[in-house]
Parts: sequence; structure tokens; C-alpha cells
Amino acid sequence: MTPSTEQLTTGRPLDNEFSHRKGLTFEQAEGAAPLPSQLKLKEVSDGLKAKMWQLFYMSIDESGGEFIGDPWDSILRNHHVERLLKPVDTFSEWKSDAFSEVKEQLFNNNYISFFGFIQHVLRDRRCPPFIRQAVPAVLKMHRAAYRVVDGDTIAPFATEAEGATAQRALDDLKSAGMDGARSHLRNAMSSLTAGAWADSVRESIHSVESVARTIASGTKTLGPALTEIEKQLGMHPALKSGFGSIYGFASDTGGIRHALLDKGDAQVDEVDAMFMLGACSAFVTYLVQKKRAAGI
Repeated sequence: MTPSTEQLTTGRPLDNEFSHRKGLTFEQAEGAAPLPSQLKLKEVSDGLKAKMWQLFYMSIDESGGEFIGDPWDSILRNHHVERLLKPVDTFSEWKSDAFSEVKEQLFNNNYISFFGFIQHVLRDRRCPPFIRQAVPAVLKMHRAAYRVVDGDTIAPFATEAEGATAQRALDDLKSAGMDGARSHLRNAMSSLTAGAWADSVRESIHSVESVARTIASGTKTLGPALTEIEKQLGMHPALKSGFGSIYGFASDTGGIRHALLDKGDAQVDEVDAMFMLGACSAFVTYLVQKKRAAGI
């Protein structure tokens, strides 16, 4: 049906009729190109690379003249030494060389270097506000399986809900002043992004253990801590038992922590690590909320 002049000028009926075309390219809307889909873990699309490169190119180009200026001079110098492990005297301040080095990190078809470089920049205190704001939006726009959590940590999540759960856990730990547990959870996310599954599982578990031991002061392991929390906060015995069974803390020698982690990384896969991060994030929030409700 051909839209009337009123429809074209007001846009209201037209918006309803063609709302499915919003967010799509002309080619996608016409069926000439595939529809955008959620990217898989370890996958970085050409569109995501190109858009991310545009962000960094624009920001770096605005600094200095032929040579890079602040803050990129310091950011890229640190990256050259701390991540690329190259001698500081081989770092070039020429803007053209900076472009080449950053472009290599984003276009070398290695998702580890892609997200590792971006996270390194986000964690630098001199990171430009433009980059801090734009990176999360680009990851979401291109349906990356990775999200920015806590402002400077990139972690993989199967769904938006999982990402929200992890962010809420970090927020709750921060407001509760549990910096140790928060650090463990952030490390679990970073390790997961880097493909260090066993390290991620270990850090996720330590986050829960840290919270539990803080609430149940005087306890040294999770099992006794959960028993004490059950008494203090009224945790349902079935929940306590279920959590203890999942993580194997009923026994210090035969539990999941040792069965998975003491035999090496080969015994832990990405699914294990993602499950542990999600479960531990949710349980951390639960414990903090129970603590608040009890006025402790």
C-alpha cells in the first residue's frame, strides 16, 4: 500500500508499518544480505572490527599532530611494554606507527588480542571518556558475545540477563565494601575472556567464599561459613545443601574445586567456567541481600 502524504509527513502509521526495517541496512531489509545475529563466543565480526577501529582511529587522530599526544602517548606506550612485552625504546611516537600497532591488535583475527587490547585501554586511568562510552555501545550494537562490566572489564555472557546478573553482583559487593570478593569476581571475568577456564572457576569460587567468610567471621572455608550463615540469616537448608553440593566444599579433598582445578586446565572447559561465573554472581548477590535484610 502506498503511504499517503500525511503518513509520510507525520510518520506515525509509517513507523508502525515499517518498524521491522529499523536497525537494518537496506540490503538486510530487502533480503539481499543476511540479518544480523548474535555472535558466538570467540567470534569477532568484520563489522565489529571495522567499527571498533573507527572509534580508536578517531580518538588517536585527535591527539597531537604527526606525533601522538596525550593521553594516547602514555596509553599506547604502556600497552607496548606491558602487553606486547616490547622494549620501551622501540616504541614509536609517530602517529602512523601508532595506527599500525592498534590496527594490528584489532584486525589480526585473534579475539584474545582484540578484547585484550580494548580492556587494557579501558583500565587505563587516562582512557578518553569517548572510548569508555562508545565501546559498550558498539559491542551491543554488533551483538558481540562480550560486554563491558564494571566500566573496565570485558567478559563473555550468553545472554544480556547473565551480564546484568554479574554487574549487579559487582555493584552489591562494592556497596557492601567487600573489595576482596569483588576483586575475585572481576578476575574471574577477565580470566574467562582470556580463555583461562580453571583460573576463572577458581576466582568465581573464591568470590563466594570471601563473602561467606566475611559474613560468618571466624570461619576459614565455605562449608563452615554456610553453616554459620544458615544459623544467622535463616538460609534454607536445601539451598545451602544444594550450593555445597555444586561446588563440592563439603569435603576439602574430594570436591569439585579439587577435581576440576588440581588436574589442570584440561579438566575445565568454557561451559564450566561460564556456569560458575553465573552461579557465583547470583549467589554472591543473594548472600549480600540476606546480610542487609538481617541488618548485619
